[in-house]
Amino acid sequence: MSEEISPNDRKYITNFLSQKNQESLLLAIGDKINIHLLEIQEIKSSTPNEFTIVAKVDNKQFSYGLVTNKTDEIINQIRVTFNHQFYGYPEEATFKCTDIKESRLTEIEQKDLPCGGFVETYQSICDQLGVPPRDDICWDMTNIISPKNIRSFNIGEIELPTSAGDTIRCLLGALKYNNYFKSFNFNNYTFNKEQFGYLAEVLKCNSTVEDLSLNNVGLKPDTMPIIATALSSNKNLALTAIDISNNQIEDKGMVAFSSYIASSLRGIASLDVSNTTNKAGISALTNALKKNIKMSSTLSYLNLSGNKMEADGSAGLSSFLASPNTLKTLNISNTTPSMETIVGALVIGCAELKTIDISENKLTKKEVPHLVRFIGASSTLKHFNLSGTKVPVENLKELVVAITSNIYLQDVTLDIKNNDLGIAGARMLASLADKLSNVIYLDVSENDFGDEGVSVICDGFVGNSTIKKLILNGNFKQSKTKSRPSAIESVISLLESECPLETLHMTVGNSKSPLKADILSLIYSLATNSSLLELDISGHQMGPKGAIGLGKALQTNKTLHTLIWDDNLTTAVGFSGFQVGLERNLTLKNMPTPLNDIIQAHREPKFQQIWKEIDSCINRNQSPTRAFEGNGGNGIGATNLSFLASGQQQGVEKLLNKIKSIGRKVTDPNNILIIKDAESTEKVIGGIHLIKESIHASLEMELNQKLKDFVQVVNDVINAKKNEMTQQILESMQNTFQSMDGSTIKRLATTIQYGSKDVDEQQIHSTLVKGAGAELSSRAHECFISALDIASDYTYEKITIGLDSVFKDLILEESQSQNESGSTPIPDSPVPARSPQATSPPITPQPTPTTTNVPPVTAPRTGAAAPAKPANPPPVSTATTTAPPTSTTPKPTQPVSKFGAKLSANSAVAEAIARNMGGGAPPPIRKPVAPEPEPEPVTPTKDVAPVKSKPVVAPRTTPTATPTKTPVKKPSGPSVPGSLSDAPESDSAELTHVTASRPHIASKRKPPTRRPRPPTEN
Repeated sequence: MSEEISPNDRKYITNFLSQKNQESLLLAIGDKINIHLLEIQEIKSSTPNEFTIVAKVDNKQFSYGLVTNKTDEIINQIRVTFNHQFYGYPEEATFKCTDIKESRLTEIEQKDLPCGGFVETYQSICDQLGVPPRDDICWDMTNIISPKNIRSFNIGEIELPTSAGDTIRCLLGALKYNNYFKSFNFNNYTFNKEQFGYLAEVLKCNSTVEDLSLNNVGLKPDTMPIIATALSSNKNLALTAIDISNNQIEDKGMVAFSSYIASSLRGIASLDVSNTTNKAGISALTNALKKNIKMSSTLSYLNLSGNKMEADGSAGLSSFLASPNTLKTLNISNTTPSMETIVGALVIGCAELKTIDISENKLTKKEVPHLVRFIGASSTLKHFNLSGTKVPVENLKELVVAITSNIYLQDVTLDIKNNDLGIAGARMLASLADKLSNVIYLDVSENDFGDEGVSVICDGFVGNSTIKKLILNGNFKQSKTKSRPSAIESVISLLESECPLETLHMTVGNSKSPLKADILSLIYSLATNSSLLELDISGHQMGPKGAIGLGKALQTNKTLHTLIWDDNLTTAVGFSGFQVGLERNLTLKNMPTPLNDIIQAHREPKFQQIWKEIDSCINRNQSPTRAFEGNGGNGIGATNLSFLASGQQQGVEKLLNKIKSIGRKVTDPNNILIIKDAESTEKVIGGIHLIKESIHASLEMELNQKLKDFVQVVNDVINAKKNEMTQQILESMQNTFQSMDGSTIKRLATTIQYGSKDVDEQQIHSTLVKGAGAELSSRAHECFISALDIASDYTYEKITIGLDSVFKDLILEESQSQNESGSTPIPDSPVPARSPQATSPPITPQPTPTTTNVPPVTAPRTGAAAPAKPANPPPVSTATTTAPPTSTTPKPTQPVSKFGAKLSANSAVAEAIARNMGGGAPPPIRKPVAPEPEPEPVTPTKDVAPVKSKPVVAPRTTPTATPTKTPVKKPSGPSVPGSLSDAPESDSAELTHVTASRPHIASKRKPPTRRPRPPTEN
């Protein structure tokens, strides 16, 4: 027997082993040596009174014996301590118990330790290596990783430094036999050669890891074989995903890695070897893929980008692709492949391919037919990346046509950025836009479109019915052209069209050509946009004016939920204006922090408080209860009578004023009804708004009551399921544990009943009423607003058409009345003589009786009803005209007509309106502009005297004919397709049919008035 331990040593060991929750992990054998539990190789004990410990320390083997009547207790305590500290270690990795009968060894109780005992093992190995364990790592594992059931070990989550005191070696040692983590992520952590050896030890022993990420970890041709050998030696390895990208392992390292791929027993589902090797390495890898019969049924993701394959590598890859496989994603970007060889193999073997990336590989017209053949044969393609291929426009057209012609392809993402397509490419895409019925995402960034190209492509996609995301980054050139305003207007028209566009990215990109003030029109148009969900306008340097404009637009925009607008030279003033608008917006939920602008503005006064308020508004909008938190009564439940200031209502009022300014009484019964209906439009539309608010308020009350009643239902369901679970637990325990009698089970049931946590009804009430109730109310409000908008638009359109008809009838009657009464002057409304050039072209002259009268000479009129100034007024004969005495009395101000005011008959006004009338349609509906100052009174000339109480009348010159208006018929032909006037007026069933076809979410009614652009500083 080996050297006997001294009494002091025996006492120390006994005390150590008797501690059930001991901290030390070392067996101190006197002053001679310390033995770690991992260094114990064997424990021998033939009798219950003595045992021997065999340990290996520093490659030297030692044996220590002890005679004691507590042998069995000491041995079992060592076993329990080892199991606790090295939970999950297999039997072959623990010490052996030799010559010990089974009856002497007690059964070890298994404990459920956080992260599979990672913390205990890590602390033990730190003690073995003399490295102080880091308490922060232990705390994170116990309180973050384990409670959240995070199964990925990510070295990036460990705070630096991880190399101090060889911490990485301890961490890797704790992972060696850990069965909790399924994924190892060491991305961007640079290993040295010794640490790669420790990692290899982990990969030799661990049998539960499924995902290994070694992106940019410093693998080289001499270290990759170490990892590959470890992978090949572990027959129990369950790896399904490997990422060794961005490591310069070159051909030598890839050949070693390929040997593992060829011998993998289970196959690999995901393989990323981008930016690692050259053609010889790729050839070895692809041959290994073909050699391993498991790969054809397991490999679904393959990334070879950044490796120069050329002919040899392409031939090897095509040999694998040509065999039937389950590949879904293939990335061969920037690999200079032989496309003819590879695409031919795709057609043969890749029946499930969904994503193909061939970007940064130059495509010529020779390879395009093969791609066209693959696209035509595919039924699963979803993502097609052609960016940077410099494909000619005519060949790109063939590919796009192939996509549109394949009826089996749906919801395709097409990336064709950075191809220098120019204006020719824009025209090609615009010509095919209406046929792109299966493309939902289109990236045409960095294609040198210029102003004209952007305008062309946006105009082309107005008629598209599927595109949801459009990327236009970097397409404006540095040299601004005359087409710039037209290009911005085309973008606005695209957003207002029937195209279901939800996401628009229009950043400055690589062109470095900011739009500056030119983008303001687009920003102002957001005020009335009802379809866009996401917008990115970063880099355009629009300044504080653009930020304030965004704030204005957000006050009325109710759909935009994501806004990206960094690098726009926004100052604190701009952020303040934006915050005012965001405060009144409840829909913008996502806004990445504009860091570049914040860096420039953070030193300005009060900026920090402004940004806190902006951040608070975003957080409020992300809350489920935002619908009930509108400020100042502007939330969903507030009465919204903004229609009173809308362009539609003002258009009706303007038409009424024009009709009243003619001064002729309406006699036609139908026209009288139209006038009465128009005058009550404001009241009726306001009434239906109030109806909507009333119905919505009653909905909220009923919904809240239903949800409150449902609280008890939910509580009963939860309690019932809890009782069911408890009953099944008790039955399972009673059937399994024979030693437990009925009273024990009963006591356990009582303990569960009164000791377990009950569900809180208050929390259920808060979740249902405040959370779900707010969301449901918001969705209902959107439906109500949609129906209200349809009713309002239809009403305003019918009223406007009716008023236009009344206006034309009155003009016609006035003209006919003048013809019948000759040219008798109207004393109440004198007008100056007009030259023939002022005659309106549409009016057809007809012969009338001649007269010798001339109108009285008056001073020029001002105001809204002032007639147009003749270009060459006819001279007034001085022989027949007596000049009135001069007077210094100022001319009285001409009254401006107001809605509801009674005006006297004025034929001059009627004639002026008829002459300037453009087809009878009401003027475009725009936001009212500020009133302009009245023009200064014109100083009377020597031939025209100011008006006095009794002006001197001069004889009228005799015209040869008096022009009269041709009768204007009321519009009776078909209306514009798609307008609301197509809807029937009385048949409710047909009206329901017409409106039911409108999409509920993506529908776009007639766009409201755009917000006018404020003046731009010179």
